[in-house]
Amino acid sequence: MHYRHILDSFKPLDPPAETREHLPENGNAINLALNENSLGCSPLVTQALMKALISTSRYPSMFCDELRVKLINQYDLKSQNIVFGSGIFEILSLISAVFIGEEDEVIIPAPSFGWYNLVTRLNGGRIIPVPLKPYTIDLDAVLDAITPATRLIWLCNPHNPMGTILSSGALQSFLAKVPANIAVVFDEAYREYAVAPDVADGIELVREFENLIVLRTFSKAYGLAGLRIGFAVTGAEIASLLHKVKIPPNVNQLAQVAALAALDDTAFLTQSVSLVRQGLQDYYAVCDELGLGYIPSFANFLMIDVERDGDEAASVFLDAGIKLRSGREVGLASWIRVTIGTAQENQRVFAVLRQLAAERTA
Repeated sequence: MHYRHILDSFKPLDPPAETREHLPENGNAINLALNENSLGCSPLVTQALMKALISTSRYPSMFCDELRVKLINQYDLKSQNIVFGSGIFEILSLISAVFIGEEDEVIIPAPSFGWYNLVTRLNGGRIIPVPLKPYTIDLDAVLDAITPATRLIWLCNPHNPMGTILSSGALQSFLAKVPANIAVVFDEAYREYAVAPDVADGIELVREFENLIVLRTFSKAYGLAGLRIGFAVTGAEIASLLHKVKIPPNVNQLAQVAALAALDDTAFLTQSVSLVRQGLQDYYAVCDELGLGYIPSFANFLMIDVERDGDEAASVFLDAGIKLRSGREVGLASWIRVTIGTAQENQRVFAVLRQLAAERTA
């Protein structure tokens, strides 16, 4: 099998030539390209990790037993509904291994999170792209794309990279029309940031739709990206299949301890979400001031039309010690994507945006 076409399907979020080490050495470089939590993690997590270091000679719980019980109580689930993974990346790979075979059709809104494409191709699947309308998943078009060969549908909410959301009613109506033999993955990596009435909540619908697989992570709002832990919520039959292909144990001890502590600190979660919501409002105000277009976001990042080549704009930001993403890679050639940072970090971005705007009007 030749893998050249697969390698072209996903651009890493942190290419070797542009890693943190390659940011300008000005002492205050910041990375706003990976949608990390700018506040770090909860102090309770730090304390729990320090205590847990003495037990690293022991194997971790294969099924994350303590964390499983906590999530069962929090979301009113059953034990057999949850599958843990080393971040959402691993869970996507597990899902693909179970559901995708050679020439199976897989529907993916385009653009979307690049890893969906890669794991589909790695398992021999055929990608059926469905364009957004204009920046939101077009559920009607997704339904129209279903054929007898369709095996899987990848969705994310809030959408990555656009930051838009689907309503609860729209998702429920959509799922009712999808044939039961097609798995629907609903990736909610940024769900905690989606403060809006009637925003879809996949976990609430798992009991009704057995072909639904909902993904959550501790990497974003909880600030545990470096520890790699996420989970899927789905029906018992699908969960059993995912457990059969996962590596035992796949989530390390420190990650399990950190996740438990993170769930206890609701104040930190509230602070993290509030920081992002306020940051977004500040971005909107600056973009409006400068006449720059943007896509209102319900995640911890924002797409901005800087009205010049996105790659060139990203390079200007990099020279200023700020790493962010060019929109060119997702088909928005004059756009950039930036993670919402602290107030001080955001002000540095605003300064460069004003610089770019001044050059545009000069």
